[in-house]
Amino acid sequence: MNNALLVLTPVDPYWVTPDNQSLSELLEPVHLVGQQIDDNRYFVGERFLDLVAFMGCAPDIRLEPGENNEAFCHIRLVTTGRIEFYYGTETPAPRCRACGAAVNDWKEQIATWNEMNTDASQNSSWSCHNCGQTALPWEYNWRRSAGFSHCFIEITNIFPKEAIPQPLLLDSLKKTTGVDWQYFYQY
Repeated sequence: MNNALLVLTPVDPYWVTPDNQSLSELLEPVHLVGQQIDDNRYFVGERFLDLVAFMGCAPDIRLEPGENNEAFCHIRLVTTGRIEFYYGTETPAPRCRACGAAVNDWKEQIATWNEMNTDASQNSSWSCHNCGQTALPWEYNWRRSAGFSHCFIEITNIFPKEAIPQPLLLDSLKKTTGVDWQYFYQY
C-alpha cells in the first residue's frame, strides 16, 4: 500500500496560508519537514519521530529512499486555490452528525459538490435522507477517512492507523498557524 497517506489539515477548510507565506515556511518552527526533495516534497524533519507515534511491535518505516527507488516515508505539502476533497478507495460512507445515519449516496453528492465547487458555491449543504438535517459536506463524520481543505500535509507511505500524530504536533501546528488541525488516512 505504497500510496497510503496520513494527512493533516486545518479543521477550518476555508483556512489558507497568510499572504506571502508558504506552508513550508509555516512548518519550519515545528521541525516536521526536513530538506526539500523537489517542489513540494520534503524529507521528514528532525523532530518527526517525536511528533508522530508509530503503532505496533516493529513498524518498518523507511525514512530515506532505498535501492531501486523504493518507496519511503516523506512529506508532501499541497495548497490549492479552492477547497478540495481528499478521499481514498476505502473511504466508507460518512455519517450524519445529528442522527448517525450513513450517507450512502455520498459519491454522487461529492461529484455534484465538486462540479459546483467555486468560491460562490462552497457553502453548498447536503440534507440527511434520514433526519433532514442540513450540513456542509465536511460537517459529516468521515471517520478519519477523508477531508476537505485548501491545504494538506501528506505523510506518505503510512498504512492506515499505523501512525498517529501526537498532541505536540497538533498543538505546534495550531501555535504556528493560529488554527486547529486534524488528521485522516487516505488509502
